[in-house]
Amino acid sequence: MRLNYLFLNKMQRVFFVLILVGTLIASTSASAEGGILDPTFGTNGIVVTDLGGPSDTGVNVVLQPDGKIVMAASGSTPSLVRYNADGTLDSTFGINGKATAAVSGAVALQTDGKLIAGGGIPGGVGLARYNSNGTLDTTFGTNGVVSVWETNDSNFQYSFGDLAIQPDGKIVVISIQEAIGGNHVNCVIARFHGNGELEEDSRSFFDESNFPESERNFCRAVALQSDGKIILSGHAEPNFSGMAIILGRLTSGSTYPFDPTFGTNGHGTVVTPIASFRHGRGALALQTDGKIVIAGMTYIDSSNVSENLVLARYNSDGTLDTSLGGSGIVITDLGQNEVGNDLAVQNDGKIIVAGKRYNETASDFLLVRYNSDGSLDTSFGDAGKVISDLGGSDAALGMDLQPDGKILATGTKDGDAVVARYGGTPPPMINTTFRSKAPHDGWILESSEFSNVGGTLNKTATTFNVGDDPRDKQYRSILSFNTASLPDNAIVTSAQIKIKRQGVVGTDPFATHGSLLLEIRNGLFSNSLDLDLSDFVAPASSSVQETFAPLTSSWYAANLSSSNLVFVNKAGVTQFRLRFDLDDNDDLDADYMKFFAGDATDEATQPQLIVSYILPQ
Repeated sequence: MRLNYLFLNKMQRVFFVLILVGTLIASTSASAEGGILDPTFGTNGIVVTDLGGPSDTGVNVVLQPDGKIVMAASGSTPSLVRYNADGTLDSTFGINGKATAAVSGAVALQTDGKLIAGGGIPGGVGLARYNSNGTLDTTFGTNGVVSVWETNDSNFQYSFGDLAIQPDGKIVVISIQEAIGGNHVNCVIARFHGNGELEEDSRSFFDESNFPESERNFCRAVALQSDGKIILSGHAEPNFSGMAIILGRLTSGSTYPFDPTFGTNGHGTVVTPIASFRHGRGALALQTDGKIVIAGMTYIDSSNVSENLVLARYNSDGTLDTSLGGSGIVITDLGQNEVGNDLAVQNDGKIIVAGKRYNETASDFLLVRYNSDGSLDTSFGDAGKVISDLGGSDAALGMDLQPDGKILATGTKDGDAVVARYGGTPPPMINTTFRSKAPHDGWILESSEFSNVGGTLNKTATTFNVGDDPRDKQYRSILSFNTASLPDNAIVTSAQIKIKRQGVVGTDPFATHGSLLLEIRNGLFSNSLDLDLSDFVAPASSSVQETFAPLTSSWYAANLSSSNLVFVNKAGVTQFRLRFDLDDNDDLDADYMKFFAGDATDEATQPQLIVSYILPQ
C-alpha cells in the first residue's frame, strides 16, 4: 500500500545490544543505502511507541515535506503518531505526539498539511481528517468523520482496503464487500470531495463480471496514474480454487468505467493465477515509466505452511513485464517464511519490499531489495536482504522512502508500534588485538576423576593444557584479557580467540574428546584476578559455548557468536575457559593438548583476542 526512548533496564539494554549487533553483523558490508539502521534516528535506528494496548501496530507511515513522520497505528486505541526527523515524539501534535484516531488503517497527506486517515468503523468503513496539530478537522464530514460504507442489513460486511488523494483534493477509497455466509467478495470504490461529501454516483461495485471467473475478489491497494486513471490491485480466488493477482484500471470519470485498453480480456482487468497468492496489506507502486509493481506472498507447499515473497511487474497496458525475472513474476525463498506487506520503487529503479520473516518461534522485520530486472541486489544488507530482530514478535507492515534515500518502515514489536529508519552510513570498523596476561592465565587439573573440582593449577607455565592426565583427571584452562581500553560506547561486532598449539601428549584429544569448547566470563570467573582453583567450575556469563577450529601453522580459532559479544568487558577483564567436550576417554593414559600461554617468551605465540567494533556516530 503506497500512501502518500526506549527506557531500558540493565537486562533490556543487554538484549537490545544483542539486537543491534545482529543487525550490524548482517549489514557490515553494505553501503550507505545498504540497509544499515540509521543511528541518528531514535535509539540506534528504532523507535518503539507504547500506545497503551496489548497489540499496537504501526500499519502505515507517511513523510511530511518538513521531514516529520506520521504513523497510523491500529490496536485497542487507534492512533496517529507524529515524530520529529530524529525520531522523538513531536509535542506539537496531539498530546505529546499522539492523537487518538477515529479510524486508523492508512494515512495520507494533503497538500495543505492536513491528514486523511481511513479504516474500519463500527459497521463499516470510514474516513477522518485531522488538522496539522492532530485535532479532528470539523469542516470535514460530520465533526471530522465520514462513513464510506455502512452495513444496513445482515447480508454484507465491509472492510477497509486503501485510499489515495487526487491532485484536485478528492479522496479515492477502496474497500471489500463480503457476503455473510456466502461466497461472493467484491471490490468497492467511492470518491469524496475535499469537504467529505460523497461524489455523486461514485460508489461502484466490481465483481466476477469485471474479473472473469472469480467470485471472490479482495482489493487491497489503490494508486493514481499521472493521467488521473486509477489502478486497483488485490488477490482473488478464481473458480473457488487456487489464487491470483488481480489488477484493474479505471478511468477518472465519476462512474469509474474500466479502461478496456488495459489487459487483454476486454474488461480492463487482469487476472494472473499464482498458487496461494495473497496480496498482504496491499503492496502496490507505480514506476515513473508507468509500469505497475506489486508484491505479496505465496505458499509453496501443498500444506500451506511455507510462504515465499512474490514480486510481479506489469507494463502500462496490463501485460506482464518479462524484463523482470524473465516472466514478470519473481518468487523469493530466503530459507524460512517470508511475507511482503508493502513496497517502494527507488529513483534508480530498484524495488524494496517490506514485510516479515518468521518461523514457529520468531518473527522479524524484513527488507528485500531487487534490481530492476528482479534479481536480488547483493549490495543491500546480506545478499539483498535485511533482517532486523527487534527482540520479540516483529513485523514491518508499511514503508516510505525519504528524499535522501533512507527507508522508513513501520510495524509492530511485541504489541507495541514501531518505526525504524534504514540508510545510515556505517561507522568505520576498528580492530584491536589483546594478549592473554600472565599470571592470570594457566591450567587447572581436576582433583580426581568425576570430582568436577579443581585440585592443582599452574599459572606460570609457558603452556596451558586441555584434555586429561594419566588418571583421567580433566584439564581446563583460563585465558585472561584486559579489555578495559575498549571505549564505553563501542559496539562489538566480532571477536575471535586464537591459540597456537605447542604439542600433544598421548593421543590427540581432538580425535577422542570431541570439540574444544570456549566459555566466556564478563569479568573474573572467581573473585581473584590471579588463576584460582575455583575457576575450574565457576559459572560463565553465558550458556552458549563456542567451538575451536584449526587454522594454519598450528593456530586454532573460536569466533564469538552475537549472543556472547555483549559479554566482552569494556570496563575490565574478559576471561575465557577452555575444555574438551568429553572430560576423559577412560584409558588411564595422558591425552592432552598443549598450547602456548601468556607466559610464553615469544609474544607472537601468546593467545590473542581480536576484537572488531564501531563507535556510533
